[in-house]
Formats: sequence, C-alpha cells, structure tokens
Amino acid sequence: MKRFLNYLKARPLGLVSLIVILLLYLIMIFAEFIAPYKPTTVMENRIYHPPNLRFSSAGPMAQEARVINSVNWKYARVKAAYEKVHVFGKGEPYKLFGLIPAERHLFTTGPVGSGGVYPIFLMGADHLGRDIFSRIVYGSRISLTIGFIATAISLFLAMILGGVSGFFGGLTDWTVMRFSEFFMLIPGLYLILFLRSLLSSNMDSGQSYMMITVILSLVGWPGSARTIRGMVHAIKREEFVMNAQLEMIPSPVIILGHIIPQIASLLIVSIALSVPGFIMTETTLSYLGLGIVDPAVSWGSLIRRDISTLSNLRNFPWLLSPVWFLLTVTLAFNFLGDVLRDFYDPYHTVFRRHRDKKKSKLPFEAAQEGLRNDKILPDDSSSSPLLSVKDLSVSFSVLRGQETILVQAVRGVSFTLKRGEILGIVGESGSGKSVTTQAIPGLHPKSAKVSGSILYEGRELKGLDVEALRTYRGKKIGMIFQEPGRSYDPLQNIGSVFYETFRNSNPAITKEEAMEKATALLAETGLPNGRERLSNFPHQFSGGQLQRIGIALALAQSCELLIADEPTTALDVTIQAQIVDLLKTLRKTRQISIIFISHDIDLVADISDRILVMYGGLIMEGGPAPAFTGAGATQGASVTQGTGTVYHPYTKALLAASPRFGSHYVQTRLLSIPGRVTDPANPEPGCPFAPRCAEAGQECTQGIPPLVQTEDRVIRCVIHNVLQKADV
Repeated sequence: MKRFLNYLKARPLGLVSLIVILLLYLIMIFAEFIAPYKPTTVMENRIYHPPNLRFSSAGPMAQEARVINSVNWKYARVKAAYEKVHVFGKGEPYKLFGLIPAERHLFTTGPVGSGGVYPIFLMGADHLGRDIFSRIVYGSRISLTIGFIATAISLFLAMILGGVSGFFGGLTDWTVMRFSEFFMLIPGLYLILFLRSLLSSNMDSGQSYMMITVILSLVGWPGSARTIRGMVHAIKREEFVMNAQLEMIPSPVIILGHIIPQIASLLIVSIALSVPGFIMTETTLSYLGLGIVDPAVSWGSLIRRDISTLSNLRNFPWLLSPVWFLLTVTLAFNFLGDVLRDFYDPYHTVFRRHRDKKKSKLPFEAAQEGLRNDKILPDDSSSSPLLSVKDLSVSFSVLRGQETILVQAVRGVSFTLKRGEILGIVGESGSGKSVTTQAIPGLHPKSAKVSGSILYEGRELKGLDVEALRTYRGKKIGMIFQEPGRSYDPLQNIGSVFYETFRNSNPAITKEEAMEKATALLAETGLPNGRERLSNFPHQFSGGQLQRIGIALALAQSCELLIADEPTTALDVTIQAQIVDLLKTLRKTRQISIIFISHDIDLVADISDRILVMYGGLIMEGGPAPAFTGAGATQGASVTQGTGTVYHPYTKALLAASPRFGSHYVQTRLLSIPGRVTDPANPEPGCPFAPRCAEAGQECTQGIPPLVQTEDRVIRCVIHNVLQKADV
C-alpha cells in the first residue's frame, strides 16, 4: 500500500480521482449529517427555487427570493434579505446511521417551518420544492452502493464459474462457457430490460434495489468469467499448483487460495472499471422508469423526474446537478482504473519522456559521449553487411517512488553481421543482450527510447512505423525466445499457430496447404510425425520440442536473420546440444544469419563465428570465437596470458566461472564473479565492471574507456590501454 501511495503521488490525476471517490463515499456514509434536509422534505412555496448561497464578509448566507411568475416559476432575488447559514448548526432532527439521535448538520439555516427561517438551496429545488443537494446526497447511497454490490456478486460468480471451468476443463468447461456465451449473445442493456420487465412493476424501493442488483450481477459475470477461465487454464500447470495437488489440497482451496490470488491485479482493475458501469446501468433503468421508485431516491431517478423537457433545462439549469455527480464518479473510477492498470503492468506504461535538451547533463551521460567513436567489431567481408548496428542506445522511463528514472539498458552498441554468419552475444543477466536484439525488429514498448542506427540491407529500421516493420518481422527477421513454454498461447493448438503465421505472408493460403508446409518445417527441424502433432496444444510437448517448433515458426516465412534469445537456457544438456546442432545445420542449408544469445561463453564460442561480450549495456570485448576459447585456461584475475594476449577482466571472469568436464575432481572451489551486476538506472561514471574487477584502479573510474582495436579484436579496458602503451 505504501508503494502504491507513492506511485499515486506521481500520478496527480489518479490521486485526485481517489480523493474524489473517497469523498463521495464519505458523503454517502454521513448523508444525514451532510444534507441540510431529508430527501422527502417538501417546501410547496419553493418550487424550482434557484441556488441561493451567497458569501459575504459575515460568512455564508442564503439569499431570499420571491416568485414573480407562478406559471413558469420565475424568481427575483430580494436585496439585503439574507439568512445566515450556520456551519454545524441545528436543523432538522435525524438519526445518524439510523441509531444515534442528532440535529446538527454540516450547514443549515435552521429547521424547515421555523418562523422567519429561510431555507438554503445549495443546488436549487425541484418541481415539488425539495432540496436537490439533499436528494443527491441521499441518492448516492443507492447509486454508489449498487455498483459495488453488483460488482462483488458478479465477480464472485466469475471467480467460481471461471475458476472451475479453467481448472477442471472437459465437460465442465464446455457447459460453463456455453452458458456464459448465452448471456453474452444478447446485448447487455436489452437483456437487463427484458429481465426487469418480467418482474412486477409494483415493487417497493427495497425490492427494486435487490432485483436490480441481482439482474446486474447476472449480466455482468460472463465476460470476467471467460477472462479468469483463460488465466486459470494457464496457471493450473504451474509447479506450485501441481505441488498443492500432490499435498491433497482440495480443488476449491487451490482455485481460490492459490490460483485466484495470482490474478489479483486483474481483478482489482476489473472492479475499478465495473463499478461505474453498473452505476450507469442503474441510472439508465431508473431514467426509463424501471429502477428505483419513490420514496427512495437515486441519481438515475433524479434525472428521470427532474429533467423532463428542454424548456425545463433552459429555465432551471440546476436540474442537471445529478448528471455532474454521475459523470464525476464515472471519470474518477476510470482514471483510477488506468492508474491501477499501470501500477500492476509497468512494462506497458508510457510516462512522460525526458526532455531532449537539459540544462545540465548527468555524470554518466557526459561520460558516455565518447562512445559515439567506438570501433565496430571487425568484419572481413568485402560485401555490404546484412545488418549494421551503430551507436544503439535504449533507455526506459520507470517510476521509482515519486521520481521518473531513466534506465539505460543499452549504451552505444555497434556491430555488423554478414549473411550466413553466426554472431554470439554473451553476458550476465541485465547486461543488455536481449534489449539490444529486440530493438532490431522494434519489439520494445512505447516507454522505450531508442537512438542510433539499425540498417538492414541498407535500410534504416529505427523509426519505422508498425506497418513498415511488418515487412521485416517474421518475413526477414525471425526470433525464438528463452522459455519455449511461455512462447505459445496455451489455448491455441500448434496447427493454428502455423496457419496464422502462414497467412501473414500469404492471406490466400488454404489450411491444408498450411498444414503441409508446417509438416515439412517440423521434419526439417527434427520433429517427426509432425502432421499428427499439429492438433496438439503446447502443454503436450516437451521443452525441446517446443523450441524446435519455435525455430520452425521462425523459418515459416523464410527469414534471413534468426535471433535466438537464450534458446537453450531452459533445456537440459543433451537437448541443448541438439538445438545447437540444428542451428548449425540450418545455417549451412538455408544460409541464414544468426544472432545467438547465451550466458554460457563456451557454448557461444562453439556455435559462433564472432563473439560480443556485453556488460552494463556496453560491449566490453569482441572478436572471432577462436580467440576466446583459451582465455579461461588460467583461472586467475589477470588480463594477460603467457602468450602476451590480452583479455578483458570480465571475459576472464566469465570463463573462470564456467564449469567444465572434470572440474568436480579439482580441489579448488568453482569460481564466481563477486559483487552484483551494475544498476542501469544509476550506472558508474567509469567502467561499469570496475566495482567487481580485481585489477581496477583509480583510472577505471574516471570515464568509460573506448573500444580499442587489437589485431582482430576490440576491447574496452583501461588496463589494456596501459599495457599497449608500455609495449610501444
């Protein structure tokens, strides 16, 4: 709650909305104290009385007015005729909460009917001389509570029916979903009107309130139930759910105690958006005469009774006062729902961007200006490269507390990739590997700010709109992800996924043709009996099989560049080797270029032609793969080998921390890199690896060192520069 309140302080519109909602509900709770009169109090000689609150040096006053035309109820204010408005004064007696006798009101001129006391009309009077403000205050009890009660009932039904449907599946799932589709088939308002017309029109206010609440709840649950069903269907295969089943925990407890809390953020947002919807529906019913009836009062009934003709609105505009309250609470709930959505889904939140021109530059911004002159990883190809990335920087705007923080995930990355080449990118989590490659097909959210240049076959990809990128996504640039189990819609079978993919490039393709092509692709990627497996769902495949399907999908539109974002991390060693061999084979048979991302530098060196070592959003070292295979032979911290070859300390640390066959016979413990990965929101002013480097000196913190050419490699290290100068 503290984090959410801090978040609200940075979102003024959401904070104001929450305050407005709380204020309205406080007014509802203390309606007897807030309202100067009862909602049924009639003042026959004050019909259509205009608002009469005035402020003077003596305080708030109620100005007297007299009727000058009783036909159209024209009033004239009486000069110097005022009644003092008493704050916390005595007025009509009432019982607070129906229990505590009291007669104090927030403001009043005195009890109605008292000699010489002129009433106060904050928002005027209606056609019977009843105070509109008092009726709005009392009417909020029905309008505001009916939204919450109907939402609570419909959400409870949605959780039960949607949870049971998604958890048990089969006939239960089919029955519940067909039942919900029946309710969704008929437009909601028509169904509500139909159900209400079946009931008696002579119900009292309590019965009307109860019946409207039940009808709204019955109409409101199907949409939420279908959403919950889909999420439960996906979550029920998680390990913690299977562990609960193993411990013989009853299914209702698993659904309500283990699965439903996982989607609590969705439910909270759903509540915030459902409440105003039900309030508006009740208003519509009351306006049509099918809702709340006298002596009860709601905002909808006020609108129906008081706003009858355009001439009334022209002559008595204060009759619109209930409409402004209704719009206020609706907008407040919607704005609060937007804030809740952004709070629970910060990845898709778009915050205000930092100004491009700032009065003063941050230390790390000034330090990295020299990155623009970084050397590109050498390429011995005489032809133009397939992909050329130059000075790529990616940052995200993220709220931390009340402050918008600029997270610099990638800082000035440059490299090239030729046709048929495999480029490996290695580094710890948070080094910027995935963010770099996701910028190529433009997969970053709107909160990301991308700068630099991304040339594919000589055409600039950065800045292209979505329609222009569609000619590259999938058709020229394919991508496979780290966790194959999360790369597919759990409710869509594999055949449908392939058919959807093929239609992107060929809308006229038939389903049979798509299945034949999918079968051939699955056979090419080493998945036999592909035709028989196309009707299966993702959960019916192993991790290795899903990764092969992912590769087949990437090849479905004949991509030229395949980005493999840690495709072997979630797989066992044997399957890892098979996936790596498959990628090598595809490179030979299809001549596709591959960007292979991994934490395992030995694995990257085995499959790649060239390697980039990244840390803190920077390229720390790069060069041909054979140049890295012997760098970890000596598990020390020095950057030099006996042959005089220089390696970056981070590269040495990665290789020293990699387990090797036979290492369990060694007396020494497996080395690990000390410290934590650098924070991209607060990067060091110098080399980002300096705080964890055993060789770091004072000069390593003075600024980000540039990439320096050394034979066929590039390296970013102050120590290397010192050694190079010493050799000279």
